[in-house]
Amino acid sequence: MITELTASMIGSYKRCPRLYELEYIHELKPVASSEALTVGSKYHENVEHILKRESYDHEGLAGKMAEAFEEYIDWEDWEALPEQEFRVRLSHGIYLKGRLDALTKDGIPVEHKTTGTNSLEKYVDHLAYDDQIAIYMLVTQSSRAVYTIMQKPTIRQRQNETEAEYLDRVGEWYSPDHVESVNVVRTAQELDEKREEIIYLAKQIRRTKLFWRNPNTCALMNCPFASICLNYEPSMQVVGFEKKERRNEELSAGL
Repeated sequence: MITELTASMIGSYKRCPRLYELEYIHELKPVASSEALTVGSKYHENVEHILKRESYDHEGLAGKMAEAFEEYIDWEDWEALPEQEFRVRLSHGIYLKGRLDALTKDGIPVEHKTTGTNSLEKYVDHLAYDDQIAIYMLVTQSSRAVYTIMQKPTIRQRQNETEAEYLDRVGEWYSPDHVESVNVVRTAQELDEKREEIIYLAKQIRRTKLFWRNPNTCALMNCPFASICLNYEPSMQVVGFEKKERRNEELSAGL
């Protein structure tokens, strides 16, 4: 039996096995994408064009964020190849798969993140516990990763202010205080331990028949599946949700 896991799948299972079941066993997703997700996707698309030294869409909030990336991140020396996909064997029948935002000429993974937090320092502190970083280091056999962190604007559109006027203020608001590039390091021992942890989780997921709920997660996060968590059955047709086209829609169809 082959078990394939992505960083998103591992994160969902750790937060709440029931969340994992709804997302990756029943393969459900909310119908409506949030505005934040839409802006984030467009921002990533713009950054991909920047790394390819191509023109990009300067319109809207995502355009202003991309302009800040281009101005304040030292990306030109990376010679990075954007959107690199991988499928790597960890153990017999257990694979990691996913997509790197970029990979430098030296084989260092690069990931782009956006955050609504008021403190980039707090976000950087969180990276010490981030599974995704360790996963990307495992698959690239690198002891270092680069994370670019883009703070979303904390200023809001004023009453009687046009969108164009607001976006001009957003452009003026951005500075090096709101954009950061961080080198994250893991030791060989830490990566070996992470490999063993993922193998253990994969075996646990493979044999489990009960995807239990984690009420602590329910209390801490605004779960998009809260409305169907308690009573969903596979035969149900539920308003506000639809079947994914494939299990891992964040990856290309060919992976």
